[in-house]
Amino acid sequence: MSSTSQHDLDEAPEQRPAEPEARPPWLRRLAPAFLLLGALYAGSILFKRLPEEREVELRLDDAATVVQLDVTWTDSSSGDRADDAATVIDSSWRFAEGTAPRAVLTKVSLPDGLYQVEITVGRKGGHDVTSRAVTLADESRITLFVH
Repeated sequence: MSSTSQHDLDEAPEQRPAEPEARPPWLRRLAPAFLLLGALYAGSILFKRLPEEREVELRLDDAATVVQLDVTWTDSSSGDRADDAATVIDSSWRFAEGTAPRAVLTKVSLPDGLYQVEITVGRKGGHDVTSRAVTLADESRITLFVH
C-alpha cells in the first residue's frame, strides 16, 4: 500500500509544498576550484608580509672624513604619524679616521612596504642626518647615497 492519500493526490500542484531544488552539477564541480582560488588569494596576502633578505649598499660621499655611520629603518605603515612609526632595524659602524670605505654593504630582512630611513654620518667636525622614504618591492639590492 501506498502512504500517499487520495487527498494529497487530488491537491492542485500549486498547493503542494515546493520540493527543494537540486544544485546544478556544474556548481558541485566548480566548488573545489572556488576554494582553491580563495586559498591562493589568502596566501598571497600573507606571503606579501613575510620578510625578504635584501642587500643594501650605502655609498659614502667623502668617505675619508667619516668616523661613524648609523642607519635606522622605521616602518611608516605602523602608525598614523611619523612619531608612531616603529623602529625595525638599527645598524651602526665605527671607523678610525681615514679608514671608512666608499661603500658599506649590509643586509636587511624586511617585508615589502614603505620605510623611513634615517642615516646619521659622524665626521671629525660634526655629524649630518639625512632622512628619506624608501619603498621596498621586488628588488633584492638597493643603493643609498650618503652625503
